[in-house]
Amino acid sequence: MEHFTRSKWQLPLLNTRQLVVLALLMALSIVLGRLSFSLPLLQIGFTFIATSLIAKWYGPLWSMLIAAVMDVLKFFLFPTGAGFFLGFTVSAILAALIYANGYYQQDHVSWLRVIITVSLVIFIVNVGLNSLWLNMMYSRIHSWQTFVSFITPRLVKNVLFLPVQVGMTYYLLNNDLVKRVTQQFFSEKRGEQ
Repeated sequence: MEHFTRSKWQLPLLNTRQLVVLALLMALSIVLGRLSFSLPLLQIGFTFIATSLIAKWYGPLWSMLIAAVMDVLKFFLFPTGAGFFLGFTVSAILAALIYANGYYQQDHVSWLRVIITVSLVIFIVNVGLNSLWLNMMYSRIHSWQTFVSFITPRLVKNVLFLPVQVGMTYYLLNNDLVKRVTQQFFSEKRGEQ
């Protein structure tokens, strides 16, 4: 693995091409968010695709900033009946941080790295925190039993979706097109010549 000169905790300036790619990824995130399948209190979506690419190319600080902006922007573009809840913004920021720590500055993202990263996001954010936020929003009684009633369907859905998300993420981050875009648009940011 090559050693990069920039710290992953810097917020580097983006050139025009990198801003254009970021804008396209943000638009992709909005489109993928609209293509999600929703059941009561349960949603199956593919926004992790755009978030994973942002995390790989832009690092933790940009990823967290974009996750916060996108969460608020999606709410105002497509408001839901539940209203805005800051907890889901925290979840989006934490998921972006986990993805960035797993994928940023990695020329090839290994199966193990993808499995660990996706599992952390699924179990900490999707199952844990998001169930907590739903419990806070929709339940008048905050007990262990009501929390379990929120977490159980989310746990089943996410365990079943885990291999799909791992496979899609691995092939997305390691395909030739992503590698070419990384070299063409992000090589100067990563200290490569």
